[in-house]
Amino acid sequence: MQTQKKDDDSDKRFHKTAQLTNQVYIDIPKVKKILYFAFLIQLAFNLIVLFLTEAGHTNFYGFKKFYFDDEESVPTYFSAINLLFAGILLAIITNFKSKLNDPFKMQWKLLSIIFVLLSIDEVAGFHEMTIDPLVRAYQLNGYMRFPWVILGVIFMAGFSLYYFQFLKALPKPYIKGFFCSCLIFLSGSIGLETLSAKIFISLEQSPKDLMYNLVTTLEESCEMIGIIMFINVLLSYLKSMNIPINFYFK
Repeated sequence: MQTQKKDDDSDKRFHKTAQLTNQVYIDIPKVKKILYFAFLIQLAFNLIVLFLTEAGHTNFYGFKKFYFDDEESVPTYFSAINLLFAGILLAIITNFKSKLNDPFKMQWKLLSIIFVLLSIDEVAGFHEMTIDPLVRAYQLNGYMRFPWVILGVIFMAGFSLYYFQFLKALPKPYIKGFFCSCLIFLSGSIGLETLSAKIFISLEQSPKDLMYNLVTTLEESCEMIGIIMFINVLLSYLKSMNIPINFYFK
């Protein structure tokens, strides 16, 4: 009981100090809960769209904006924000690593740039511009119907080699966090993407096919969960660095 009281008093003092010094206080467990809750709400609305589609309805009562396979949707916006959030956290870490002259400061910087670019691509859909030209040029079909995954595999192979020593240098809990979040994200963005390519019918018919919709739902879910996990790992890593963060405006 005394230990609990001390922890509560410590939290109160921290909050008070943060307010007096204009520090930004981030409750990591609360951020995690909010992000997962937001994901579950979108998943529920997406499943409603799938149910209405399967029942033969054409009026989705606004729920269509939560359909996971639609580019102009709330889930796309949600994923873009999370990718940008991860990019900003990585930029903050990069700033500290640069001041400490960390040997892996360039790897942190490159990660930040990659996530910002992924955020832009999530909204703009640049990777999808490669589909039609590659399909026409190489007559691709089946699992390779969405050929940008080939580029993704090549990129990840080079990325893994470049970041091998970087990952080895991380504390063990963060190695596991980086690996698991990346594995879940790639399971969706590359693994399940190839499966959805195999069962893809056409732009008109695929959104009406239950199996295709279930696969794309799982695919997008893996991507969103992977990003949320990575954000949580980055927040925990920042906390472990024990460096106060202040924002100054001039």
